[in-house]
Amino acid sequence: MKGECAMSLVLEFVSCVVKNLVNVPEDVMDGWVQNPKALQDSLTNALCPPKKEPELLRLLKSVVVSGATKFVAKDRLRSCNVGWTGHNFKKLFLEKVEENVPEAKLAVSWLERNSFDVPILTELGDKAEVKLSYLFDLLAKQSNGEDGVLLTNGCANIFYVCGVDGNIWPVDAFWYSDVHSWFVEACSVELLDRWNGGFQIFFRYF
Repeated sequence: MKGECAMSLVLEFVSCVVKNLVNVPEDVMDGWVQNPKALQDSLTNALCPPKKEPELLRLLKSVVVSGATKFVAKDRLRSCNVGWTGHNFKKLFLEKVEENVPEAKLAVSWLERNSFDVPILTELGDKAEVKLSYLFDLLAKQSNGEDGVLLTNGCANIFYVCGVDGNIWPVDAFWYSDVHSWFVEACSVELLDRWNGGFQIFFRYF
């Protein structure tokens, strides 16, 4: 019975397609008859289009960040209320020196779904890399967890920064309300772990 219902639906569908065909010239019909695979592909694309994944990043706003004549992260921890830094950050960024950093405009985007770093970096291209001083400029403005550009709800704010090893690392900062301070860490882009949807990504605004 189930098979009969399915066949009936197929026949009804084919009949509906034929009824709704535009006037197709004979030479065009002959071309499709001679190339059934192309006909199959065209019908599949028209009737069953592939589902598009939602966008990875959604632009929320832009923010202007200050430049710096000389910046060293270890000198700014206290003023920015950074209560904890991870092992990678200590090794690769704590004593990194940035000099003559210009003022810049950063884009702030919402991560629409869970993602590894590679797809994010691929989408951002040469806009991905930013200066570490830009992160600390924003931390200073929200040093006590005030409302602002950075998320303070426990979700990560992610900046792609070049470490002293010459590689790009995702540096993430999140507000830890239990101890009323910022936690900052750097994770390898090769780490097999995803960033959660709802996190924020900061990159150069072109």
